[in-house]
Amino acid sequence: MTTKIKALVLDLDDTLYAEINYLESAYRFIAAQISAQPQQLSANMLAQYHAGENVFENISKIYQIDKSKLLDWYRFHKPDITLFQDVAETLNHFTTDYMYAVITDGRSETQRNKLQALGLTDFLSSIVISEEIGSEKPSLVNYKKVMSDLQCEQYIYVGDNLKKDFVTAKRLGWTTICLKDQGQNIHTQNFSIAEEYQADHYFNSWQEIREFLSSR
Repeated sequence: MTTKIKALVLDLDDTLYAEINYLESAYRFIAAQISAQPQQLSANMLAQYHAGENVFENISKIYQIDKSKLLDWYRFHKPDITLFQDVAETLNHFTTDYMYAVITDGRSETQRNKLQALGLTDFLSSIVISEEIGSEKPSLVNYKKVMSDLQCEQYIYVGDNLKKDFVTAKRLGWTTICLKDQGQNIHTQNFSIAEEYQADHYFNSWQEIREFLSSR
């Protein structure tokens, strides 16, 4: 039995770090495998992405590389990514008060590589990844797994995707926090979504989240 009664449960992509940085990291890795001028190629790939082009289709044709190989490099490279400002400070500050968990959708190796690159693995008492558990958010199974692992009395969930992050957590009685997009999220946030999908609280930064946690 844990002596901690509170759990801080976290989404990963665009909640703890900017997912666009993962994409940029992957492009740099791919460019280094196939080009003598990797910086130029990775910049071109990023420009194509922002222009809405099919980057891998383009690269596959130009360099005569199968798209499946490009996708494997994208999904399974060791990423060069960093936490949002104040995430590490927040987690370090509350280690005596909270147990930590992550619920994330994606491939096991991809998401675990991200957690490792961000230095988060040792913080987490529960890691729930959709490929490993066989279901995606907002499935009740994913959230119940965290509750089974942690056995806490109170849960606070931090995410960014209103379509799937908060609806189940709220049904379980968790407090929900949405980190608002500061202009770089991969997925657009829709704040006009039905009330059941809305978070209890909205913040612009992890500094604001830390202040909120300190007040509880």
